[in-house]
Order: sequence, then C-alpha cells, then structure tokens
Amino acid sequence: MTLYVFDAKLSSSAFVKGFASKFPHKHFKNIESNTGDKFYNYTWPSWDGQIGPDGEAVFQGILRGTKEVEQACIEQEKDYYYFDQPYFFYSDYKQNSAGDKWYRIIKNNTQKTYIDKTGRCKTRFERIRERVKDNPDLLDQITLKKWNYEGDHILIIPPSYHTARWYGIDRHEWTGNIIKEIKKYDRTHPIVVREKYKGNVDWSPDRTEKPLHEDLKNCHAMISFHSMCAVHAVVAGIPSFCSEHSPAWPVSLGLKDLSSIKAPLYSGEREQWLHSLIGSQFTEAEMLAGNAYHFVNGKSV
Repeated sequence: MTLYVFDAKLSSSAFVKGFASKFPHKHFKNIESNTGDKFYNYTWPSWDGQIGPDGEAVFQGILRGTKEVEQACIEQEKDYYYFDQPYFFYSDYKQNSAGDKWYRIIKNNTQKTYIDKTGRCKTRFERIRERVKDNPDLLDQITLKKWNYEGDHILIIPPSYHTARWYGIDRHEWTGNIIKEIKKYDRTHPIVVREKYKGNVDWSPDRTEKPLHEDLKNCHAMISFHSMCAVHAVVAGIPSFCSEHSPAWPVSLGLKDLSSIKAPLYSGEREQWLHSLIGSQFTEAEMLAGNAYHFVNGKSV
C-alpha cells in the first residue's frame, strides 16, 4: 500500500502528512494557476492523474483541486481518505481547551453517512468522554439533549457555495424548492433561513454573527443538505431532514420526506450514531502514530 498525499492547504498539511508518515507514501503539492474562480484555480504539476496499483489517496477539503483527485479515485476504483474539520471539538486547526487538535477522516466519502455498530466506536467514545469530563464545553458538545417535541420554527441551512459546486446543484434553487415544499404541508411554523455569509454574498469575509445555538432554540426541525449544523441540531434534540450526503443522514428523514414535516423523526439510534461520529475524528497525535489509519480501516486501537 502506498498513500498518495495531496497537500492542498498549509493549515491542514501537518494532518495529512502525519496520517501518512508511518506508511509508504508519495507527496504532491498543488499550485495556483491564476485562472478560473477563486479557490478553484489550482493544479497538481507533479501528478500524472493516476493512483498507482496499490495506491490510496489522502486529501483535505473540497477546494484547491481536490475534486480532480476524488474523481480520479472513483474512476480508477481507488480508496481515498477525506480530511476536514471535526464533528466535535472544532478549534480551527489549533489546540482546543483540552490541548488537542482534531480532524475528521472519512474513507471514500466527505461525510460519515452510516452508523458503525461494531462496538469499537462506543469504546472510543467512552475513552474520549473520560478525557474531557472536566471540560464543561467539550463535554456538552458530546452530550445528547432531550428531543424537543414542541418547536416554534423551521430552520433551513442552505448549501454553501463550495458544497453546491462540489455536488453540482444550484443552492438558491435548492433553498427555494425546499421552502415551496415545506409550505405544501406546514403553514403553521415560520421558516428561518440561516445563510453562511452576511447578505448571502458568495465570497464575503463576513460570516453571520448569530451563534447556531440561538437559531436552534425552540426549533421544530432543521432542513439541510450536507451541513455539519445538522449534527449539532440532532445532538441538541432538534429533528433533522437532510440529503443522503449528510452526517446526520442515519438519524434523519430525507429531503423527499418533507410531507412529514409536522411529524419528524425522533430517532432511537442517536447514541450509536454519536459514538460512530466520534469514531471518525482523530487527534494529530493519533495520526502520527498510525492509529487513525488503522481505526478508519476497521481495527480497534
């Protein structure tokens, strides 16, 4: 096995390199070509477009040329490891208050869309919960809240510009269609659309300042496509409707199920789902030790 490491971003470089450091690997660095849209004008000058006979790809994020890598893996039937911000304990590439740096690692997808019920994720969850038990903020992030059966509004999370481009959808059309569909079945709950950027400007440096937890207060249900906001919603006890690309997919109803908006799913598998998500994120130290690779591939470490 040889890991093909596609190093797309300086802030994530230590993670992808650390993940591969214990194994045979090849390193590829992208360069900006000064053509095309911002964040998409990148190429891999030292890569011939092939993942070798025993190769597996490693890359971070949905920008800077990584779509080309994913497509090559699909066409050549090669495994890949996708890196991105963790489901819990997010700290923007820095150490969190417990002294850790976390990243999620998903094999052959950008999100974990199934529940790993092998039991090893529960063991890992319990070990991590013990580590953060004295940190109220981190502990709260992985503590399931009671389902909210009496919400007063419906929250829509539109796909971001980048997500929409990755999946080939029109995010404005998506949002409009979702609103129309909801109104067919529910005219009681007001609809709140939470845009990622102020004024819904694609490249605005100004993100919305309103914390997500405020929009989740007394929320009846959340509708999203791929957003990790759905994870926080379900943990907070807010029912979810989402696409099959979402990490909340195993404990949600689908976007074709909006006729059930007045009677959403209060899943009984939340606990196993939570354990499973914890089983897909790792510290930088676990990557450097090779443990992250082994765990993602089914071993208990």
